[in-house]
Amino acid sequence: MRGWWRYFLLGSLLLTPACAHVEHKDQVQEQGDKFYKSPYVRRCLQYEKEKLVNEAQSCWSRLLGRIEGEPGFLAKSELSAADVSRVRHQLRASSQRSADLKSKLRGCIEIANRTRPERIRCFQDYLSRHGNQLTRSERFEIESAIATLQRAQLRAEGKIENTLEHAGKLLGLELSSEKEGLRIDTVSGVPASNTGLREQGLIVAMDDTLVAELEEAERVSRLESCSDDPLQLLVRYGGMEHIGFMRVQLACTPGQPSRKLWEVSLPEESCSEKDDAELALGLSWCYLARDGILEVEEVCAHSPAARAGIRPGQRYRAVNGTRLLGLTRLQIAELLKTFPAQPLRLQAVEGVLQSPQPVSGPALEGSARAACWQAISATLERGRR
Repeated sequence: MRGWWRYFLLGSLLLTPACAHVEHKDQVQEQGDKFYKSPYVRRCLQYEKEKLVNEAQSCWSRLLGRIEGEPGFLAKSELSAADVSRVRHQLRASSQRSADLKSKLRGCIEIANRTRPERIRCFQDYLSRHGNQLTRSERFEIESAIATLQRAQLRAEGKIENTLEHAGKLLGLELSSEKEGLRIDTVSGVPASNTGLREQGLIVAMDDTLVAELEEAERVSRLESCSDDPLQLLVRYGGMEHIGFMRVQLACTPGQPSRKLWEVSLPEESCSEKDDAELALGLSWCYLARDGILEVEEVCAHSPAARAGIRPGQRYRAVNGTRLLGLTRLQIAELLKTFPAQPLRLQAVEGVLQSPQPVSGPALEGSARAACWQAISATLERGRR
């Protein structure tokens, strides 16, 4: 009997760790399954499965934003601390994939010293390689860019009439070409007269392309594309102290709407104040509305902006790929709200240099933010003396 008990106890000791290991493994498996069964997570994973890179990145970013900023969401979603770490990991990975995809597209948009056929081939190659990773609207934008370049090429070859006068007539405008854009000399008829456009405005952007970056033939080609699809124009009206912007939609085909989308009047220059969103980055800047540029005034030591290599005097025209031209300070603040959940990429005026590296968290809050503002205020005050 004594020997029997000895073997029984020995077997129990050997089995207990094995059972505990199996139980722990089951718990880990259950936690993992719970993560993948979450409806909030599954929505983002579906975008990943469909290889919609930008949609996936936006989905993870929104989810993390709700986790960190929406009271009660974490409990409602039943996501654990480990699950939140997974969400952050997924966001970092999808953000990198999205940045890589956008970088390849910028390689076609910002090509220097290449012929128009080379640019067309670049866009076509991008679509063939990455078209399945884009949404329908993203593919449409690239296809429209290809069509515009092809139309401009035909004009350059003399196969299509190439006159600004002809394009203006389609829109009900008389236009003259300037370095920064197209001047509205006269609003002569529809569809332009239906939108509230006024004389002496300067068309600075067509859809999302700056007119100053287009060759003459491409300007004409984009204007005439209103015969195929509605065309959006961003028009600037100058003033002594305020700059006006109007965005309109023009359609040259009967039955399609032409209308004013919005209009805003902005101070020619407005600079950071105590409670502005950029203080979380550790910097102050001035917004130059005429050209849609943020010019850095001061940067606080040991701040997210300082770690990213941002220095006073640097000038930026886009935040995370969104051009600032025509935006209000409130809209710029909305762009900054993705920080620190998502790093900020600031595109320099030159179009090549971004902030030396993305601006990453943690954000300046509380006493650190107050100290930063005090340091900025003191530096600016000394500069005024």
